[in-house]
Amino acid sequence: MTRIKKNDLVRLKMKPTYYDGQELLWSLGIVLKGPYEENIQVMTSPRVTFLSLVCDVMAEGNVYSAIPLDVLVREQKPLDGAS
Repeated sequence: MTRIKKNDLVRLKMKPTYYDGQELLWSLGIVLKGPYEENIQVMTSPRVTFLSLVCDVMAEGNVYSAIPLDVLVREQKPLDGAS
């Protein structure tokens, strides 16, 4: 597994991905911040939260905050001489 870090080009593992009440459909994005830890609330009653590694991603001109690394895949650079 390749670690995602700032300035990496990333894509979604599955499309569409639903997270925090929004539908994510973008093809490629760039990591602006992260990875960092964030509390993610799963249920309100009873209150259930968990700690997850997340990052902020800019895709299609929009900034998406606190996207879990579990739903992202790092795009690899093509090898030199590859067509």
